Amino acid sequence: MRVNTPLVLLFNLDTPKGAKIRRMCLPLKIRTRPVSKSGYGLSLAALAEGEQALQPPAPEQDFSDELLLMAGFTGPQLNAFLEGFRRSHIPPVPLKAVLTQTNRDWTPAALRTELLREREAIRQGGSAHPVP
Repeated sequence: MRVNTPLVLLFNLDTPKGAKIRRMCLPLKIRTRPVSKSGYGLSLAALAEGEQALQPPAPEQDFSDELLLMAGFTGPQLNAFLEGFRRSHIPPVPLKAVLTQTNRDWTPAALRTELLREREAIRQGGSAHPVP
């Protein structure tokens, strides 16, 4: 799976903050796509490719945290996107990730769980992925 132009999936950002993020992305030529709760049962790759859910997600797949998933970015594009938050005075979105080969088949809830686990490990001063 390859996203040709940068894309940001917005979870739980149907808010004024989400609108600011979408406006910030326009001059950067970054596409944005809000993800409705009905898409939470799909894989991250399917969401990035624009697939739509045919049925609502299972209750355990629902969450209310704000989350950004970035796909198809080059290093400079990612830096410009993150710098745009500062320039536009947009409050941080605590949960952010890049679409990878490792997480592409995860659901949004699985990604959220992993991001929270990693954040807690860092907070406790450890590593999210212990070295053998």
